[in-house]
Amino acid sequence: MNLNKKVFIGFLLFIIIPLFVLGSAVYSVSQQLIEKKYGDLTEVSLQAISRNIYYMFKEANYFSDFWMVKDSIQDIYKTMDGKKPNTETLSSYDLNAFDTLLRGSILTYSPIQSVVIYNNEGKSFSAGKTSGSAIPWATLQQSLAFQHIKELNGSPLWIGPSEFKEFGPGRGGEFYQARLVKDFWTMDNLGYMLLKFKFNELDPIFKSFNTNEQSSKRYLLVNKSGLIFYDNKQNFEGANVLQLTQGKLDLGRNNYSFQADFQNEKSLISLYHLNINGMGVQDWSVISVTSWKYVAGELETIMKLVAGITFICLFFALVYNLVFVRRIIQLILRMLNAMKKVERGDLTTRMEESGKDETTALARGFNSLVVRVEDLLEEVKRQQDRKNKAELMLLQAQIKPHFLFNTLESINVLAIQNQGKKVSQMVIRLGNLLRIGMENREEISLKQELEHLRSYLEIQEFRFEDQFQYDIEAPPELLHEHILKLTLQPLVENSLQHGFETIEYMGHISIQVKDEGERIGLYVTDNGVGISQEKLAKFHYKTELETSIHEILDSNEERRGLGVSNVADRIRIQYGEHYGMFICSHEGQGTTMKVVIPKRKRENQ
Repeated sequence: MNLNKKVFIGFLLFIIIPLFVLGSAVYSVSQQLIEKKYGDLTEVSLQAISRNIYYMFKEANYFSDFWMVKDSIQDIYKTMDGKKPNTETLSSYDLNAFDTLLRGSILTYSPIQSVVIYNNEGKSFSAGKTSGSAIPWATLQQSLAFQHIKELNGSPLWIGPSEFKEFGPGRGGEFYQARLVKDFWTMDNLGYMLLKFKFNELDPIFKSFNTNEQSSKRYLLVNKSGLIFYDNKQNFEGANVLQLTQGKLDLGRNNYSFQADFQNEKSLISLYHLNINGMGVQDWSVISVTSWKYVAGELETIMKLVAGITFICLFFALVYNLVFVRRIIQLILRMLNAMKKVERGDLTTRMEESGKDETTALARGFNSLVVRVEDLLEEVKRQQDRKNKAELMLLQAQIKPHFLFNTLESINVLAIQNQGKKVSQMVIRLGNLLRIGMENREEISLKQELEHLRSYLEIQEFRFEDQFQYDIEAPPELLHEHILKLTLQPLVENSLQHGFETIEYMGHISIQVKDEGERIGLYVTDNGVGISQEKLAKFHYKTELETSIHEILDSNEERRGLGVSNVADRIRIQYGEHYGMFICSHEGQGTTMKVVIPKRKRENQ
């Protein structure tokens, strides 16, 4: 991570973030305190509302219970049961009598708007303060509420507006009470009674707890699924409160308050369960919705003002960091990048000299230093090039006499044996070898190197007749690649002179050239006596001009490592440390020498 990022991150971690966290924590704590205090106050109000609603339903239940067991009401059921089903209907006299009786009893209670009486066979009679059709018996039986009515076995069941579609859409304050009617003396089922109530007192109940808050507070009466029975502002009756709060309201929790958006407005929502299931009211709750602007009041404005001032201060601090601190850091980073370029070898790097302060002197000093380093490196490079060329010429000079000595020794043996024809052939092949060796070039094509090696092996076949065999394998597409001349011949010479020196079986030398991607591998393998592990452990590349591999060998074996060590050193000097020679050998099992060179044709260099 660069210095600019470190300073900026430090500025964020130790200045901006602590201030932001502090402001956020104060704001959050104040919000929670307001929410708790106002939520507790709202819960007290909801408790009072719950008691009033309790007394309202208790009074309605008492009135219904009182008239349900009266002889006049129960006689209606008995009279209806006395008529044969589907044959005789109620007479006009009965209808008038029932209507008069109901209006003088049940309908005297002002909240009751209508009453419907059903006997067990489905006959019904209805009466009401306003005109309207009664719910058919078949429709009532198919209602989801009917089974619940039977399970209550005479206890009332309260049904809110729009809670069941069979009872109609309903309007504000219209509730139904349904119950099973039993014989007072025998407890037999006489039928069912359905009462429709309109509780006009709901408005006064909620209004008494909404003084001076008409535009800020809303009260909702809902069932356990979230259906709104009553809204004191009459906007959301029949809607679902879960949708209005985006599902954040949990009706299964105990009484609690929380912040949420209600109709896209931030509000404080309080939930209070009525807990009057014993009266036939099944899991109804009262919900209070208060605008958060009203709850927080002036404190919200003060907190926003403080937050605005804090953000302005942070903005100016950030501008100072970007304009002044960042300028100094950018200078340091530019100098660091320039130093990295110089480190990678780009000595043309220069820093821009602008301004009249200390930074200009620093840039000028850096540029002068780079110029001096460039001059020194050029001098060192020239000296190193001269050193490498001298070393390369020395190595080539070491190989030529060494090879010539061994070849002349072979010709001398043939001359002693009076084999003139073979001597002539060997002289011709020696001339070919000398012609390649005396060329004023460091590198030759791989094809020429293999021809040179084949001439050498043919010369040695005259000397070591029927003592060894050889084969050469090379892909045609690699023959135009270039290699240092006299690279393979010293390796083969080592196998002949030392690998086959004491064997009593047919020796074999295999020369293989392989394509290894960006590199070329040259393998020289023999089945000779091998090299001991002690001698292999001593093999390493020379690190100084004065030290080479053959100096670590015993004095009586100096010639044994001369050609091989020179090949290894030449490859490393010519092509770099990624190339060189590997030796794998085991006593009695032969030796494999691998030379690795880069793949590059002469015309592409």
